[in-house]
Amino acid sequence: METSLRRMRTISLPARVDIDQPHGRVRRLTVSPRGQAPVDALIAIPEDPQRLILHFIGFNQAMGPWEAAKLATWAAHAQAAIVACELPGFSRYGQPLSTKVRQDLLDGDPLSWGTLTLSYLQAAIDEAEIPAFDNSEVLAYSTGCSLAAAVLPAIQASFQVSSLTLVEPVTLAVRTIGRLAIHNAFDWLRLMQNSPRKYPKSWVRPVSYSQWKEPRLRYIFPDFLASVTMLAGDDTGVRLDELELPTTHLARGSASKLCNSEEFSALNERLASKKILGTTTTVTGFGHQFWHSLAAVDALARTIYP
Repeated sequence: METSLRRMRTISLPARVDIDQPHGRVRRLTVSPRGQAPVDALIAIPEDPQRLILHFIGFNQAMGPWEAAKLATWAAHAQAAIVACELPGFSRYGQPLSTKVRQDLLDGDPLSWGTLTLSYLQAAIDEAEIPAFDNSEVLAYSTGCSLAAAVLPAIQASFQVSSLTLVEPVTLAVRTIGRLAIHNAFDWLRLMQNSPRKYPKSWVRPVSYSQWKEPRLRYIFPDFLASVTMLAGDDTGVRLDELELPTTHLARGSASKLCNSEEFSALNERLASKKILGTTTTVTGFGHQFWHSLAAVDALARTIYP
């Protein structure tokens, strides 16, 4: 039930939909804070940015043309400069995680990985000389939701955070690695079914072709195993219960297995009980990977920034 505190929204996309091409600038750069291994970062800046958004990406997302188009689209609607970076340990440079970060992940704790990711985001902000804004936001998808929740207090210590947006948070319930793998496979099959809605005949299709030419991300199996172990064992919902939350937006695909509908609804109800403002959105017909559809990203941004 919709309340004055939390707006419930449903997005239904037609089989084929086109969107306007954003006109902001997107810059790709390589950063390596304090002598850390390099990763690539993207910074999308619309014509007149009013705020800064720190974006914690999902697993295996390269900073290529497709991600740049998503960030530019979101930046245009949010009127915000957005910074994102490859997850440390999972970059085109193939540098592994440190022993400590890997062990923390094996223990189900994303804090050190999130802290490391935040340091890369800050390095990208500094290198691009993005000016300070009075208003900042946090945007996270999938694995990035675990990292953003873990480091939110650190972000709030340095930035005036007005909102948190969690898209398809995976770790709302503890599950086995086997169950996680099954749910992931189901959502990838759903992604194949939704492919026509990802590639309309416009500026989007050439971007998708360009993305396929990009180098793939590289990582070692121990780091992959550690990240999967964390995703199976962490509980973002519990972490959020312990935080002082700003306005918090939630979004999931209606067919998602990685983001369980019952746990998602329970999180929304807990936020409402704590009087946390925000929008809770369901994208019908899509699974976990709806975030990889530019049309879905465009529609979600319009919902949050009407």
